[in-house]
Amino acid sequence: MKTSELELPQHLNTETRSPGGAMTRLIVPDKLVAWAEEAHGDAVVSLCRTVFEKKLANISAWENDRIQQLHDEWMVAGNDEDISGSKYVNVKHYHTTREAVAREADLKRASVRERMPEHQTAIEELVQEARVFIRGYAAQQDENETHTYMLVIVVIAAVCYALIN
Repeated sequence: MKTSELELPQHLNTETRSPGGAMTRLIVPDKLVAWAEEAHGDAVVSLCRTVFEKKLANISAWENDRIQQLHDEWMVAGNDEDISGSKYVNVKHYHTTREAVAREADLKRASVRERMPEHQTAIEELVQEARVFIRGYAAQQDENETHTYMLVIVVIAAVCYALIN
């Protein structure tokens, strides 16, 4: 799953511009880890639940809009007053199309339900990668500081040796 598909909060990103003017959004590892640990570590679950509910609401809104559109088209065609033989065909088409819309909405909901655990797992993996990155960066900083201290000690020892002799 791509990072852009995870729908993470915007405050976790930082934006940089390349010399060519292209905008790049990067996730800040320490902000991501801090956010994930909010609310006793429930931030990821809460976000996934919110995204899941939003997607289901969008599907329901699409379904309702499409059914309303079908109903309006049917009413404009005069099928509410038509008593001829074509009314049966038009009513059957209306109900068949309406059932197809409901089936498509159900398939979309099922797809969202299937992707929900994948979405949560992808975010948790990203948080884990951020933790590893932070640990590695801290270890590298410690190593660089150790080298600096060792160099300072060697220089002090050399100065002391030069002063004594």
